[in-house]
Amino acid sequence: MSLNVQDKLHLKHLLKELKLQKALHTEFVSVYIPADYDIIKIIHHLAEEQGTASNIKSAMTRKNVQSALEKMIQHLRLFPKTPPNGLAVFTGNVAATEGKQDMRVWSIEPPTPLNIRLYRCDKNFVTDILEDML
Repeated sequence: MSLNVQDKLHLKHLLKELKLQKALHTEFVSVYIPADYDIIKIIHHLAEEQGTASNIKSAMTRKNVQSALEKMIQHLRLFPKTPPNGLAVFTGNVAATEGKQDMRVWSIEPPTPLNIRLYRCDKNFVTDILEDML
């Protein structure tokens, strides 16, 4: 399926913005939800990951990961069901200095159906799956 110009520009802009973000530690959360996947299962999985994140040694990283997961859960609850092409969601503290907090959430329904489920916590957002769609 080819993208129309507006969708392509929107996706390029989002990818550029996501790639500019750099975390001080592994605290950026990327989630890809496949088309027709139960969004409630993802919310439950993220809630479990919040509990697992309590084992992170660094207090600041632990707080940022738990906050990112909470923000993502709140965002996903806005969706009654997974959009037809799936959903890609990115959350993290984008503050440039340690100790500050600027938690942001980005989400997009991909232009083509997602067939992969992914949860990753890293220093960068996982954007290669969306980049491949361009």
